[in-house]
Amino acid sequence: MNVGLWAEIRRLTEVEKLSQRAIARRLHCCTKTVSKALAMEQPPTQTPAKASCSILDPYRDRIDAIIERYPELSAVRVLEEISKGDDGYRGGISLVRRYLRQIRPVRGRIYQEVHYEPGQAMQVDWGECGRVMIGNTSRRVSVLVATLCFSRFGYIEFSLSESKAAFYRTLVHALEFYGGSPRKIIFDNLKAAVLNGSGRHACMHPEFLAFCGHFCMEPIACARRDPESKGIAEASVRYVKHNALQGRDEELSRWEDYAKLATYWLHEVANVRIHETTKERPVDRLDKERHLLRPLPAIAFDTDEIVSAVVTPHARIHFDGNRYSVPPDLARKTVMIRADATHVRVFYQGTEMACHRRCYERGQLVLQVDHQLEALKRRNRVRASHVEQTFDALGPRAQEFHLELRKRPVKTTVHLRRLLNLVRLYGREEVLAAIERAVEYQTYDAAYVETLLLQERRRRDLPSPMPLRPERPELIEETDLEEPDPGAYDRFCNHDDEEEEASDE
Repeated sequence: MNVGLWAEIRRLTEVEKLSQRAIARRLHCCTKTVSKALAMEQPPTQTPAKASCSILDPYRDRIDAIIERYPELSAVRVLEEISKGDDGYRGGISLVRRYLRQIRPVRGRIYQEVHYEPGQAMQVDWGECGRVMIGNTSRRVSVLVATLCFSRFGYIEFSLSESKAAFYRTLVHALEFYGGSPRKIIFDNLKAAVLNGSGRHACMHPEFLAFCGHFCMEPIACARRDPESKGIAEASVRYVKHNALQGRDEELSRWEDYAKLATYWLHEVANVRIHETTKERPVDRLDKERHLLRPLPAIAFDTDEIVSAVVTPHARIHFDGNRYSVPPDLARKTVMIRADATHVRVFYQGTEMACHRRCYERGQLVLQVDHQLEALKRRNRVRASHVEQTFDALGPRAQEFHLELRKRPVKTTVHLRRLLNLVRLYGREEVLAAIERAVEYQTYDAAYVETLLLQERRRRDLPSPMPLRPERPELIEETDLEEPDPGAYDRFCNHDDEEEEASDE
């Protein structure tokens, strides 16, 4: 008899005043059961059924002895040991595993809740957020979650890298978001913070120690496989994934959408909700903690990524999977690169030589026009540089013609030499006027400029100057000429006078 049947029989008897026979008919039981239930003053207790005999029972003592000697022995090895001999166990492994679960001690540790004082610590950790397309490049997205342990006031920032520079830059943004720094920073075994080891034996990264010293925070590295020491950070990362990111695939189609999501989610959701543990809003608890945070230093911490690089012969530097142009004077020299979240700057001997907008695609070539023009000039031979300088000295129109001419698949020096010859033949003003007309017609060719000069000459009824150009100029120096005789000219003159006198007679 179970407790439910006993309770229903008593209710029908005491409340509805039914007879035992009527109760038996309603509950579909016999009258003896009804009489037995009414005779019981206490509810019936459930006695466990006696375990049926198992084919493993004769081997239990043997298993106990094996486990006592080898507590970690697997079920497969226990089955192998008890199956030896003619009288060995012939059953399956399921019974062995079930019995081992009964006799082995329960594994696992008992976790304790950690209490934090206001302004005492914050916990930080990275989380993976999938991938996003930037141009034609698929980049992995990570999120750094920083949480003040007392108030549970959180900060998140999405990043395309988990490098040291990105880690330090995001932490600085978190402290600026809080308006101060706590006394301790608790983190997992992050590569940007720990060189090797873990916990109290962790060897910290020198740059991370400099960061902690700048903000007067004590670094606390968690031991491996110790979720208790960083449970707030792990819970915060799970909360970001399940609340901020889940179900927003259509909203997060571009990289710029992640920054908008972080701002909205922090101010409208995460920090204004009722926290499950504290039963208060994090933004309200922050008021109790803010005055205990240490004010931020007046001097900002440098979070730029600084690396050295050797400029290629093409006047390029390689950084973060892309190529950036630099002045050609730096070719084959070692320069210093400083990169933040938005710009890439190139320094040589302490002087900034180039500044580019940072590109987060991969395999791209980022150029500046002045670098490109200067590099094109330097690709020619040394003797051609004088020709280019002489032509550029003609004026802005000549420089514009020169730049556009370089974009054409022609030999620039050949055209420039021809144009300089035209200057010597027609004069600077006429050639510049023809070049200006050629620029207006967007025709960049020395032959076209010469045609314009000839047309202008014909329009003004002026003869076209003809340069004296021997077929083989190199033979001029080898030509021997007789010394001129002035008497020959006198003979010619006297001969002409005699003929005139004869004609008069």
